[in-house]
This record gives sequence, C-alpha cells and structure tokens, in this order.
Amino acid sequence: MTQSVTNQTRTDQTTAVAEALRTELATLLGCPADQVDLAVRLTELPGIDSMRLVQTVVNCEKRWQISIDEDELVEVRTGEDLAELIAYTLSSRAASV
Repeated sequence: MTQSVTNQTRTDQTTAVAEALRTELATLLGCPADQVDLAVRLTELPGIDSMRLVQTVVNCEKRWQISIDEDELVEVRTGEDLAELIAYTLSSRAASV
C-alpha cells in the first residue's frame, strides 16, 4: 500500500512539474501553453535555441530551489524527460531531509 501511495505521489508531482514546465517554455517561446508538446524533443520546439533551453533549466532550478545534475541533464531529450528529472530531483531532496 505504501509503495502505491508513493508511486501516486511521484506521478502527481511529475504531472505538476510538467504543467509548470509547459508554462515556462510557452512564456520563453511566446506561445500558448497548449501549443507546447512535452513529448517532442526539446530541440525541435518551434523557436527554441540553446539560450532558451539554458534559461528554462535555470528558471526551473530557481523555481524549485534545486540543482539539476549536469550528468543527468545531458540525457534529457524531451520536455517529459526534463519534468521527470525535476520531479526525481525534488523527491530525492525530500527523501534526504
């Protein structure tokens, strides 16, 4: 039962992070949030460039007061990957407190 609750909490957190990330990307790209598809490669989002990607990561780190591991960040391909990494970082931080 505890494992099920933990998995549900992680899923809820990932969903919340994904929505915030979608909004962040939409703001940086100047488009409505519903036009940001987190399933596509971040480098394929219309109007994205390396500076905007870096700004997205920095903004996320500030928003959630986390530091995203660079070795893990290089494995991120999609917005979903980034949302999962942020949620994992948040849950790891909470577990260590």
